[in-house]
Amino acid sequence: MVLSKENIWLIEQVKALAKDQTQYEDRAFLLALQTVIKEQQKRSEQIQSELDGRLWDHTNW
Repeated sequence: MVLSKENIWLIEQVKALAKDQTQYEDRAFLLALQTVIKEQQKRSEQIQSELDGRLWDHTNW
């Protein structure tokens, strides 16, 4: 999985916010948010690959 420029930037912003948090709950939320961002990127790539596969499937033309 290759992260997009936007997601790399977003994760860096979330990391910076997490570093500044003093409350455990806030820090844990922001760290979990990084996982969600990465998972969304992965699912987006999977969906794009599935769409490409369906478009190139000659049996459905």
